[in-house]
Amino acid sequence: MFIKSLQSCGSALLLVVAAFAIPCADAQTWKPSRPVAFVTPSSPAGSLDLTARLMQKVWDDARTIGVPIVVINKPGAGNGIAWTYLNERTDGHAIAIGNTNLVSNQVTGAHNIGHRDVTPLALMFDDYFALVVRADSPLKSMADVRDRLRADPGSIAVGFGPGIGAGSHTGAAVAWKAMGIDVRKSRFVPYKSAGDGIVAMLSGEIEVVCGTAANMPPFIAGGRVRALGVIAPQRLNGSLAVVPTMKEQGFDAMFTNWRGVIGPKDMRPEQVAFWEKALATVNESDAWKKELERNFWRANFMTGPKLRAFLDAESIRFRSLLTELGLNKQ
Repeated sequence: MFIKSLQSCGSALLLVVAAFAIPCADAQTWKPSRPVAFVTPSSPAGSLDLTARLMQKVWDDARTIGVPIVVINKPGAGNGIAWTYLNERTDGHAIAIGNTNLVSNQVTGAHNIGHRDVTPLALMFDDYFALVVRADSPLKSMADVRDRLRADPGSIAVGFGPGIGAGSHTGAAVAWKAMGIDVRKSRFVPYKSAGDGIVAMLSGEIEVVCGTAANMPPFIAGGRVRALGVIAPQRLNGSLAVVPTMKEQGFDAMFTNWRGVIGPKDMRPEQVAFWEKALATVNESDAWKKELERNFWRANFMTGPKLRAFLDAESIRFRSLLTELGLNKQ
């Protein structure tokens, strides 16, 4: 009788354990069950849009996700419109491109969403900025830019996207500062994307555009745009190999941009695990490695606690940098 009671208790215990184990198994095998929104904070053809669409293609070609990935453009407010839209979708079926605005927005006052208000999923790569002018511009080098700006810091309007405090804005300010220019008296003009800035430059609205290197080759190849320099630690490859760095031209300016993928705040652990694995698949694919080279990007894959620590450190670095540049609005 005693043995039968033990057997009955053991069976009951197994049933209880099994009941609790089923949700865990489901949690570990979570995957999207309907189309996923991949939110990009820039207009179509902007660098952030390009990033999302290249990743979408890698996933689609390899059938990694199992459901369609739909890129949705939500430019504006220092990427805040896109991230607000993201945070309204908390079921794992929405992700977004994240960049340096995650650590600059709250400092510059562009938007109140920062890196702790979303779920960082992965850092993917670093990219660098190029400074370009119209092909018929009298500005032939960064020394020409410096000479004009020294006479009048507001004499040259430089465009960038997608907003105040964005990496392209900070990169341009770093370049201006390296040339000894008072950035608080300079003219920095925000656009929704670098492409919009180039259109404005070609129409004569501004004279210089600071944008990611990946955006520039098609415009340069068309013969209407000329690159003056890159804000990078060394010359870039491919068609931009002929463009000198700021340092080569006598100005100690280097700014490394980074880009990654985020989810909505308080994303469930099993959803985070799914997307981290999916993003690792992108990072390891030959197709992505070719895109890194083609777009002048440098791989810098990072997830989990290491990524969160990185973002905390970047927040401190950007606050110091933006304060020095006169962009701290707090």
